[in-house]
Amino acid sequence: MGKKYFTLSFDDGLEQDKRVLALMKKYGLKGTFNLNSGMFGLQGEVKGIGTFSFQDCEAGVQHRWPFSYVPHNRIPKDEICEVYAGMEIATHGFLHEALGKVSESEMRSSVRKDKENLEQIAGTTIVGHAYASGSTSSAAEHYLKEQGYLYARAVFPSGNFEFPENPLNFRPSSSVIMKNSMKLAKDFIAAEPTDRDLLLFFWGHAYEMDYGKGAASWDSLERLFATISGHDDIVYCTNREAFLHI
Repeated sequence: MGKKYFTLSFDDGLEQDKRVLALMKKYGLKGTFNLNSGMFGLQGEVKGIGTFSFQDCEAGVQHRWPFSYVPHNRIPKDEICEVYAGMEIATHGFLHEALGKVSESEMRSSVRKDKENLEQIAGTTIVGHAYASGSTSSAAEHYLKEQGYLYARAVFPSGNFEFPENPLNFRPSSSVIMKNSMKLAKDFIAAEPTDRDLLLFFWGHAYEMDYGKGAASWDSLERLFATISGHDDIVYCTNREAFLHI
């Protein structure tokens, strides 16, 4: 009889992660936070339309209609260990590089520096990666495997509960701000694994909750966490723990 695994993944290492972490701890959830070690402490905003973000801006940029702007302030290096205690830390590109769009030497440098820095800070081996902008390549996947990575997450949703055939380039079930996230959570709760394990994998950026629109809101995130939590037949785990057994 298979098991059901639930995990979360948040990108960029932002001040809003602290609020996400408080909610995760309240509901007994675990997950992974993907950091850019070359960008600790940087202050800024994210510009978007509705809840779709598409441009990083410097702090204090002039706001223009019809765009939305929310804070995108990264946690300083000296707070990382305390903030993420009890959770997994993974790489996300030293300077948030899109690994599939840079040269192979830049890709290798980004992964290597990020991994070395985070391992020094966390005092543990880093085995996970989240592709910035979902961008990857066969060379990036090969290099991650070479460096001992267990998994690497893209961004486009699968909409299902299957463990991926290729853990070094897999699609999450959905994003926490997508309209189908609550339905997926309820379907997952009702699902009965047979001889295969099931995985519900949600990802997001903590700043997205600041938009306060639809599923991209703090109230919606808490409802999602409250719904998925507290089920005896679900294993609540970090990304690393979810992938270790396969």
